[in-house]
Amino acid sequence: MKNKNYKTLILTVTICLLPMVLGGVLYNKLPDQMPIHFTINDQPDNYAPKEVALFGIPVLMAIVQTICILFTMKTQRKEENKPKIIKIFEWFIPIITVLLYIIMIEVPLGSTVYIGKSVCLILGTLLIIIGNYTPKVSYETRKRIIPPTSKE
Repeated sequence: MKNKNYKTLILTVTICLLPMVLGGVLYNKLPDQMPIHFTINDQPDNYAPKEVALFGIPVLMAIVQTICILFTMKTQRKEENKPKIIKIFEWFIPIITVLLYIIMIEVPLGSTVYIGKSVCLILGTLLIIIGNYTPKVSYETRKRIIPPTSKE
């Protein structure tokens, strides 16, 4: 089971880092300051240097993904299979990284991307998937994933 977890870790971290290839290809076409945050009206309101936006964000997301997977591996019992909802969460960060990176690249290149609608679509899809799988998780597994708070 541990071997399969490490394969998932390597694959998902690789997917988090994969957008840097696109950034490297388009490096010369992009401005020195890249928009990294947008208002509700799809207007950029925060910028970062091109190197940080193109290479720093995927590396940061790969680090977050590694921490999440290692934490999941530590809390998982050796003999049990992972619930589907855990598998979904393992793939959430790489998918979000790729999709938002593409949006972040398209905006300075002049594409008319509706950022607010895109983010709502991505998050809405995730919430629908989580909502469909949460009732299928057993009580014991839920209790282990989200430990009850202690009453003091």
